[in-house]
Amino acid sequence: MRAKLEVGSEGRIVVPPRQAEALGLAGGGDVGFVSARGACALLVPARGDEAPPPWFAGSLGALTVPEVVQFVFQSLKTGVLLLSFGDGDERPGDAPEKLRRKSIYFRDGQVVFASSSEPQDRLGPVLEATGLVPKETLDGLTPLVRAGRPLGQVLVDEGVLTAGQLYEAIGAQVKEIFLGCFLETAGEFAFIEGAAADLQAQVVKLPERTRELILQGMKRLEEAELRRAEAEAAAQEAAGPAEEVVVEVEVPVPTPAPGAPAREKVPRAAGPFETYRRIFRHVHATLAAVEPDAASRLNSWFARLPETRRAIFEGVRMTDDGELDVAAVLMNVNAGGTHKGAAARARSLEALEEFLSFALFEAKNRLSKDQAERLLREVGKMQVGKA
Repeated sequence: MRAKLEVGSEGRIVVPPRQAEALGLAGGGDVGFVSARGACALLVPARGDEAPPPWFAGSLGALTVPEVVQFVFQSLKTGVLLLSFGDGDERPGDAPEKLRRKSIYFRDGQVVFASSSEPQDRLGPVLEATGLVPKETLDGLTPLVRAGRPLGQVLVDEGVLTAGQLYEAIGAQVKEIFLGCFLETAGEFAFIEGAAADLQAQVVKLPERTRELILQGMKRLEEAELRRAEAEAAAQEAAGPAEEVVVEVEVPVPTPAPGAPAREKVPRAAGPFETYRRIFRHVHATLAAVEPDAASRLNSWFARLPETRRAIFEGVRMTDDGELDVAAVLMNVNAGGTHKGAAARARSLEALEEFLSFALFEAKNRLSKDQAERLLREVGKMQVGKA
């Protein structure tokens, strides 16, 4: 909703009837108002003295869906990720009735349910697309569907599907909704932490773990980007040859191992890679305050890597001042040839998260309880861009 803000009396907030109804406050009521200066505000129903649940939110222009999902997964969060998508330059607040909305539910970082406002994500189209139920059968059962008797129940009651087949179909529906989110680039997100008590009866156990689903989503995104690039190339070819442009690119080189001759540093990566670089420096600095050989302790992790993961960190070691060449990790993944484009970024971030888990484990063992807990909180803030 876009509106003109008017400053009124203390303790009183006025919202249009439609938005009040969406909040479950059609008749008015007490609310909590959380604001961020110059950015946004969140209106949440107040429940006595109970504080609102923890949350974080932002624009998909700043954090992509894969990055948000990966953070929730790696943090073992429980809660719901609310997503609203616009089209092109359309802002979510410009025309709320035109927004496409999806909700992804997590339990301990694992996807357990999903819902969507898009027609193609409904159970019927998913059943048709997977070949479980023909379109003719679905059309014939449509008149039997009504409030209190959803399509799934009708399919079982009429003997079209068994209960087990319906469970499998809902799992496929949840998976399709989840993977479809990876293709979205314009919109906003909000993650509300905490268990969804009203969801217990709908939770499904997907055959794939969330880690596998993320890689599938990145592969789907990579394929979409490839199709888009091919379409653009075809359009340019049809328009005639373009003027040749030569661009010089500085090729990154791996970080030398301790004791090896010094090499030129790899340019720092941007976005989440830069965040990991800062986190590793901070963890090292905190650990070095109590352990002078902090870098050596952390580098011991690389010596224990299995052969299948050693190539990702080839030539990558933490220096005595806590620097880790995160860009070289991405370069190594690309050189491996298994992952390309967005999938390579996801695999690189996953590898960096594995090393971070060890670094925090080592810090917890060497720091006092208060120091370790403070470090974990600081790292958490850095991961969501709040530090």
